[in-house]
Amino acid sequence: MTQFSNTSPIFQREEVLREEYHPDNLPERTDEMEDLHMSLAPAARGVGANNVFLHGKAGQGKTAAAKAKLSELQAHAEEESDHLDLTTAYVSCESHDLSTSYKAASRIYQELTGNSRPTGYATDVVMDMMFEAMNEIGGTIIIVLDEIDTLGDDDRILYSLPRARAQDYVEDHVFPSIIGISNDLQWRDNLSPKVKSSLYDDSVLFSPYDATQLQQILRRRAAKAFRDTELIPIDEVDADGVPEGTVVEIDQSGQEYLFRSDVLTDDVIPLVAALSAQDTGDARQAIKYLRKAGELADKHGDDQVGAEHAREAQALVEREAVVEAMREMTTQAHLALAALTALELSGDAPVRAKPIYGVYKSVASRIDADKLGQRRFKDHLRELDMQGIAEGEKVTAGSIGGPAWEYQLQVDTEIAVEVLKDTARFADIDFEHISADRPNA
Repeated sequence: MTQFSNTSPIFQREEVLREEYHPDNLPERTDEMEDLHMSLAPAARGVGANNVFLHGKAGQGKTAAAKAKLSELQAHAEEESDHLDLTTAYVSCESHDLSTSYKAASRIYQELTGNSRPTGYATDVVMDMMFEAMNEIGGTIIIVLDEIDTLGDDDRILYSLPRARAQDYVEDHVFPSIIGISNDLQWRDNLSPKVKSSLYDDSVLFSPYDATQLQQILRRRAAKAFRDTELIPIDEVDADGVPEGTVVEIDQSGQEYLFRSDVLTDDVIPLVAALSAQDTGDARQAIKYLRKAGELADKHGDDQVGAEHAREAQALVEREAVVEAMREMTTQAHLALAALTALELSGDAPVRAKPIYGVYKSVASRIDADKLGQRRFKDHLRELDMQGIAEGEKVTAGSIGGPAWEYQLQVDTEIAVEVLKDTARFADIDFEHISADRPNA
């Protein structure tokens, strides 16, 4: 008999806690949903939707809001409207590495037609193919470009799509528009003026959730995800046999509910909400903490998910995030990490940039990589600091009067070595001894 089971003593529907699950409503985003509604409303009147930019930090409900409101518009087109011919396409720019207008146009063409992505053509040809596909479809066409900042400064498609009707790229019966979604709050400001003026008719900011809102989100999810967990409207609770639980609100309506659970301790949801609110206000992060906490309780054979599981889940998720960030770094960033790791292992950290640069050059020589100048190398140290992989601290003034910085790892050396060893070019490096024979910098 195997160890696998088709049931869990903790979870009832754990898919509700996964990233791909999208709720039917977002009560914490009533104002933002109303703004988005106003941007899409012209489509229902037959004149095409406005172009709209949804921005805010990760995990604030931007993608869920766009999908929910487009689903509502689709229902209107199919069930209530006799003239709205609606086509929508969702494109994740980051997932598909759409870093150029060529790649974005070819992906949109694929989404609209179901054909394979065109390759080997000039950008103009692929753009023409995209617009011709729109002509064949006709009606209102709304393209969602998620992680739109992946396009960087190649903004040609962002200029052409919103102006497609004005420039006669599409025929009169076609009404294309864009919903752009970005976690990068500065990206839009760096667009060229002509793109900003044509691309975004409207803009909707999704501010971080606070702890109260995160608790509401988590309780709604928990009531579906965990065994023996429920939300009961307070006016439906039997006064003669009131079950134990906590009276809560789960949306902005003011309606009270009794939240009860035999699986979750009373403190676990408030703790998870507080941990995420203090960090980024990210609902996706909070939901992941709760799911991981449940998995840990299941793994340990515990009957309940408690605060200790939540804190262990937070540490595990943060470790996973740091490891993923380290794996995705460039070779030069890996070299900076390798040099600092070697100095940590030799007991020399915290250490200033100059000795780190010496080890960096030694490692670069061993893997036959280009060597950056000191100034550019320091940029990579600062990036490690910003990512939470290393910590930089300003100390006494440098030899020429400027600030001097000392760096040390913020992650376990074992983790750093493991990530680097998994990278082919660093597999044969002996990090325990490489700092001993570093050249003078």
